[in-house]
Amino acid sequence: MIGLKASVGHLIEAARRDRVLVHTRFGGQLLLSQQDEIEHVPDVTRVGHWAYLGGYYQDRKNFVGAFMIDDGMTHIWTDFPITQKQYAEVQANRTGAIFSRSMAQRWHRKAGDTFPIQTMAVSRADGTKLWPLKVLAVVDDFPVLPAGFIIGNFKYFDEARVAADRSRVQSFQVLVTDAARATPVAHAIDKLFANSGTPTLSISERDSYQNNARLGVDIGFVTEAVAAAGLFMIAFLTSNSIAQSVRERIPEFATMKAMGFSGGGVMALVFAEAAVPCLLGVPIGLAIAKGLGVLIPYLLPPGMGIPMPYISGSVLGFAVFFAVFVAFISSAVPALRIQRLDIAKALARK
Repeated sequence: MIGLKASVGHLIEAARRDRVLVHTRFGGQLLLSQQDEIEHVPDVTRVGHWAYLGGYYQDRKNFVGAFMIDDGMTHIWTDFPITQKQYAEVQANRTGAIFSRSMAQRWHRKAGDTFPIQTMAVSRADGTKLWPLKVLAVVDDFPVLPAGFIIGNFKYFDEARVAADRSRVQSFQVLVTDAARATPVAHAIDKLFANSGTPTLSISERDSYQNNARLGVDIGFVTEAVAAAGLFMIAFLTSNSIAQSVRERIPEFATMKAMGFSGGGVMALVFAEAAVPCLLGVPIGLAIAKGLGVLIPYLLPPGMGIPMPYISGSVLGFAVFFAVFVAFISSAVPALRIQRLDIAKALARK
């Protein structure tokens, strides 16, 4: 849970501060013609757009989608693991597409294969639903899109759509001259279309990630609460085990004290007894967390943008700290009992 919280924080920190996301304010799609007006907003250096091709592969349960991008997006999504040469190939090939590694593995595709996406309703001008894409390359995954991604050609998509859907996009993305100007530019864009038929809702990428990370709740609070509940159960079970173990060996501890062991020394032994398995649990627990993190995209429904747990140095530090903490609280009461032990009664097993 702490790793999940850390991964969300890592994504927010990695978000581009000079990139503004422009969406429709009340649902639906934006008009391609709005891009010309956005380009004339002060401090805007580049504008790109994309539309989403959503459908399924072979079976309606196999939901899949592709980001169909224009040339402008190839200069805005520079943080994607895609080279400009690969972007150029997509723009030059009408049906060409780039697959992330997890997406290629999920659908068993490699460079050169064809991948047909079928929409629920008729979406092509020729009256069909099938959109065949050719895999041009398979690239590394992108942390922001843990479920994987497909990048395709917007011009091909737009020209082949039914007439009513043409020249419409899901979003514009805007680069600004200075990260400090991102929010003012977002406000300027929204003001520009405030009285139009397609008003916009613009926000900097960093602010957007922060809002999405909450998922309707405070993800930090939820992860901490779940972690605390798990920690409490571990502490409760460990405390019972240590208490029972000490209770069964009271005569042994009494003998040690009678032989000259100090109360503090015996208490330290009890703490060490609790600390050893707790600290051994640190690498085991982190290894399990790491393994589950890799499996998350396959366990969750496709499209859920929950990032993989980020096992950073701070997460390792938390793990060690809580292992020592559990060992301390689970051994505190039994250790105090030994400290106050009446040696004579304990040796007599009273």
